[in-house]
Amino acid sequence: MMIKIRKAKRKDFEDFLKLKKESIKEYSNLIKEKINAKEEQIKKEFYKMISSKNNIVLVLNNDKNLIGFLIGSIIKNIWQNSGYIDDVFVLKKFRKNRLASNLIKEFIKILKVKGIKKCRLGANIKNKNALKLYKKLGFKIVRYEMDLKI
Repeated sequence: MMIKIRKAKRKDFEDFLKLKKESIKEYSNLIKEKINAKEEQIKKEFYKMISSKNNIVLVLNNDKNLIGFLIGSIIKNIWQNSGYIDDVFVLKKFRKNRLASNLIKEFIKILKVKGIKKCRLGANIKNKNALKLYKKLGFKIVRYEMDLKI
């Protein structure tokens, strides 16, 4: 099976929606709280993100479908120039294959090309697997946020 990472396109929305719903379901279970995200809201955000120069949506594509995604932002203001990882998700049956790591590394490559030297993210303290992954990639806990100098 060939897996590729690429930027999301408009035609990816239906597959992305399935992944996003699964991501929301898993996160809701983790935090023991229901998250109400309407399909129309997800669609509006998806199209806005893929057409914005300050957002990056990467997708993992196997031979047939999307199996994961990363949503990232570029923040440039007087206080900081950094990338921010908003969301990373890989379908359960494809985990443990370094796919989330590869998505994050690809995002970092994009940041480097844009001259950005720091990547940040937030992680729920209950998400032990995510915390382990981020630490393994070099992120450090800094005041409830994690930074990676790149």
